[in-house]
Amino acid sequence: MNFDSTFSDYRVVVGIDFGTTYSGAAYSIISSDNEVCDIVAWPKQSAHRYPKAPTMSLYDIETKELTFWGNAARQERSKSNLTKKYLLLQQFKLYLDEGLEGVLKKPPGNLDPVVVIADYLRKFHEHVQSEMGRGYAQTLGSRYRYCLTVPAMWTDGAKKKMREAAILSGIINQDDDHDRLMLISEPEAAAIYCENTCEQFDMRDGDEFMICDAGGGTVDLIVFTVKMDANGNRRFKESTKGTGKSCGSMFIDKNMKKLLKMKLKKVVTTIPAKAMDTMMEHFIDIIKPSFDGSEDHSLQVPMNLGLVQSSNDSIGLSEGQLIFTVDELKQLVFEPVVRDVIGLIHQQKSQTKNLRAIFTVGGFGASNYLYHRIDQEFRPEEILVIKPNRPEMAVCRGAVYFGLNPNKVTTRVSRFWYGIDITNTFVDGVDPEEYRIRKSDGTYRCDHRFSTYVRRGEPINTDEPVSRNYTTLYPRHTVCTMFASSNENEPRYTKEAGVKKIFDFQIPMPELPGARDGDIIDLNIKANVELKVEASIRDISFQVICNFGA
Repeated sequence: MNFDSTFSDYRVVVGIDFGTTYSGAAYSIISSDNEVCDIVAWPKQSAHRYPKAPTMSLYDIETKELTFWGNAARQERSKSNLTKKYLLLQQFKLYLDEGLEGVLKKPPGNLDPVVVIADYLRKFHEHVQSEMGRGYAQTLGSRYRYCLTVPAMWTDGAKKKMREAAILSGIINQDDDHDRLMLISEPEAAAIYCENTCEQFDMRDGDEFMICDAGGGTVDLIVFTVKMDANGNRRFKESTKGTGKSCGSMFIDKNMKKLLKMKLKKVVTTIPAKAMDTMMEHFIDIIKPSFDGSEDHSLQVPMNLGLVQSSNDSIGLSEGQLIFTVDELKQLVFEPVVRDVIGLIHQQKSQTKNLRAIFTVGGFGASNYLYHRIDQEFRPEEILVIKPNRPEMAVCRGAVYFGLNPNKVTTRVSRFWYGIDITNTFVDGVDPEEYRIRKSDGTYRCDHRFSTYVRRGEPINTDEPVSRNYTTLYPRHTVCTMFASSNENEPRYTKEAGVKKIFDFQIPMPELPGARDGDIIDLNIKANVELKVEASIRDISFQVICNFGA
């Protein structure tokens, strides 16, 4: 199997940033200038609003069918009559975050998270295609390559489910070439965008820079070292193990909702859902983007709240206007989340040696207050904090740039231990007795041993597959399982806590002239960063089919 991507079959690169709260897309028709175009028009959304579609879906509860998506879902839910029940789903990307298992409730109505994501992506993709079809791209529909962004902290299992959703949505087909859909981490895409568009990007060989990709649900951090190649072109080498946390701007929204409830409980017994939606829309669209920590803000209380008095000094209510002081917004709404982000940056910075700049990107990364606080924290250390132009589009535009030049990132740092299940010499007093296996020659082996394939925190060259040598017995076919673990320490067994199966694969034994039953045969297994696997036996190489569904 050839690990080098071939791009001659594709004429258009489409970048999709499927986000927790908003989703966006951009594309480029491969040409001499490779101009990147944004999708800025979205259904039921005025031109002055945020240039992405809300990641919202409105389902008919009885049929469990998607009826509206994006801003239309929000609008229809607010005006729908009560005789027909709708279910509004938001932030469903978080269902794929394995770090939230047991914390996040399952989707209501017994809906499958992968199906929910696929339903949204189907409508999203149909609209993107329609917008692209207004130009030259309409003649190239079968020659699209897609770059889909995913959080850096996602596991391989989460990425696998994301690919399943893309297939189920019809973005690609099951039998398409694997590389027709490329996955790139969101901060990697943002880093490529920053280099392509930011005039302040003047770092030199050996300098480090951090991407703080702050979105609606997650904040991802990655540090890259700039490496100059022989032709004077910049290449990026991931220099630390990236980190991330679910501490995006949706948690600011939750804090604001708590503040609203705390204030209004003094003047109303209950807050109607539609009234809360109206107030939160004002906060999300007006207050949150403009807040920089320097002045008070206010919002008009909606009529359907049912106020019996228009003023109440104790809660800042004046003639139907609810006033929020700077200190309230700072301490109760913004700071609890911003402190988490700054803590993540300090944690990541402690692993660096020559950090020169921090780029804030993503929807939350566009926040004036977040930028101000990060700058305030790190300027004394002579670290430049940069908010590039259109930070909310950095990820999907960067995904397009990556699709045009997938060799930009040369090295990634593994976030997991990867290994396969083998038997090994049994060690008395160390290995459990239930794992002891007696062989025909009287020796003992230990079953379920974790044979490390890639070490956690180990740099991996993106253009070179990882190669490991094993042995097997002729003419037996070899059945393997690839495991992954994020544990701090290297696993010894595949059955210990924190070790999860990724996929099974089988390596067939070819017919080898002169080989006899029981002969020990050398076996080489190669896998790249996308976990595409190739096996070699006596210079016979073949692609290995990975069964993710096992």
